[in-house]
Amino acid sequence: MTGTDRESFFQGQVSNDFSMLSNYEGQLTTRLNRVGKLQSFFFIAKLPEYLFLLCPKKLITSVKADFEKFIVMDDVVLEYIASDLWIRFNAFLENDQVTGPYFNFDFYGINARLVLDRHPSIQLTDENELENIRVLNGWPKWGVDVSDNQFINDSYLNEIAISYKKGCFLGQETAAKIENNRGAAYYPVLLKLESVEDLSKFQKADFQINLEDGEKKAGTLLYQVQNIIQVLLFRDFRVVGRELNLIFGTKKIQAIVMELPFYKNFLKPDIALELYHDGVEAFQNNDLVGALEYMKRALAFDPGLADAYESLGVMLGRNEKFQEAIVWMDKLLTVNPQSVMAHTNKSLYLMRLGKIEEAEAEKSLATVKSFAVFGQEAKMKKQLVEEQKKNEEEILRREKMFLQVLEIDEEDTIALYGMADIFFQRKEFQSAIKNLEKVIAVDSKYSTAYLLLGKASEAEGDYEKAQKAYQAGIVVASKRGDMMPANEMQSRLNQLVMSPSFS
Repeated sequence: MTGTDRESFFQGQVSNDFSMLSNYEGQLTTRLNRVGKLQSFFFIAKLPEYLFLLCPKKLITSVKADFEKFIVMDDVVLEYIASDLWIRFNAFLENDQVTGPYFNFDFYGINARLVLDRHPSIQLTDENELENIRVLNGWPKWGVDVSDNQFINDSYLNEIAISYKKGCFLGQETAAKIENNRGAAYYPVLLKLESVEDLSKFQKADFQINLEDGEKKAGTLLYQVQNIIQVLLFRDFRVVGRELNLIFGTKKIQAIVMELPFYKNFLKPDIALELYHDGVEAFQNNDLVGALEYMKRALAFDPGLADAYESLGVMLGRNEKFQEAIVWMDKLLTVNPQSVMAHTNKSLYLMRLGKIEEAEAEKSLATVKSFAVFGQEAKMKKQLVEEQKKNEEEILRREKMFLQVLEIDEEDTIALYGMADIFFQRKEFQSAIKNLEKVIAVDSKYSTAYLLLGKASEAEGDYEKAQKAYQAGIVVASKRGDMMPANEMQSRLNQLVMSPSFS
C-alpha cells in the first residue's frame, strides 16, 4: 500500500489505532461495516516507504476490493504481492540483519517477526503446539470462529484488534454503543476443568449450568486443550475465579473461570526481570555458570537493568575474578551513574588486587555519591508530603460537594457512595459501611457499592458480612456487565474464603 495519503486513509478505515505504530511494527486490526459487523481482520504494518497488509488468502480479493471502494480523492494504491512468508518467534533477540522488509508484531499472543526468508538455523515450530497457543490465547480464525454476521464485540478481537479511544472509523458508533452498554451476552473465556475430561463430542454444542433454581444454558464449547476449554460464556457467569457446576450431555463437571489470554505476552523488561530472578536463584544454588548466563540473557532483553550489572560483578567478585567484576561495575555506572554500590564494590576489588590508591579513590566517590543519594531521598520525601497535602485538599473539596448534594437529597447514591469512599480512605470503616448500606437500599444494582462494602467489612474484621457483600455484588455486577468490579469481588472472595481468619 503506497501513496502519500496511505496512513491517514487507513487510520480512518480500520478499528485499531494505526497511529500508535512505529516503523517496522505491525498490529492486528479489523474492518467493520457501517453497522459494526466484521468484514475481515488482518495485520497491518508500517514501513518507511509503504504499508504492509497481511491477511488469509481467501480474504485478499474481498479486502482489496472493499478498501478500493472508499478510495476517492486519496493518494492510495493497493497492490497484491505473492511471496513466501516466514514468522520468527521471539524477535527480541534478533539483532542480525534480515534480507528484505520485515516487521515485528504480536502473533497469537507471541512476540514475532515477519520476514521473507527462512532462517538457516532456527527449527520449525510444531503446528499443533502453535494451534494450542492460538486456542489458549483466544485468537479466532476467519470462517471458523468469526464471520461477517458477527459484531466485533462478540469475539476476542474486541480485546486485541480495536481501539475505542482513537476516534471515528467505519462501524465505530455501533461497536462503542455495545461496549458501553453491557457488552456481548456470550463472550470467549477459558474454563479450567477439575479433571481432564474428553469433551470433543460436545464441540460447538451448548452446555448447561446447574443453579439453585434449576438448569440454564451457560454457553457453547469451542475448543479443548487438555483440562482447559475455550467457551462462549454467558455474562452472568463470566467472573474470573468463579466455580461453576456444568453439564455436558449427561456429564457433570466442575470448572473455574479463567481470563484470556492463557499465555501473557510479556514486555522486554518483564522477561529481563524474570531471567534476573532465575539468575539469583541459580547463584544461591551454587551454579555460577548458570547464574552468569541468566544475567547476561536478562541484559540482552533490557540493557538498562542495573541490578543485573551489579549482580554479575558481585558474583564474579565472590569467586575472586576481580578484574572481570570491575568491568561489570564500570558498565553499571554507564546505566546508573549515581550508583554508590558500583564504587563501593570497585574499591573492594581494587583493594584485593593491591591497587590501594585506586581503591581509595573509588571509596571517596562512593562517599560523595551517598550524600547525593541522601539529598535525593530528602527531595522525594518532600514531594510525597506535598502530594499527600494535595490529596487531602482534594478529599475536602469532594466532601464539601457531596455534603451539599446530600442536604438537597439525602438519598443521592453518588453522593452517598462518594462519602463512603472518603470514610474508607480515612479508615472510618463503620461510617463507610453505614453509607454503603444506604446506597444499596436505594439502588440494589449499584455494583461498586458492594465491592467497597466488602472491603470496609473486611477492614472491620467482619468477614461474614464481607462474604455476603461480595457474593451479592458478583451477581449484580455480572448481570450488568460490570466485569471489572465483578472480577475483583470474586478474587477477594476467593482470598477471603481461603484465609485462616475466615474460618
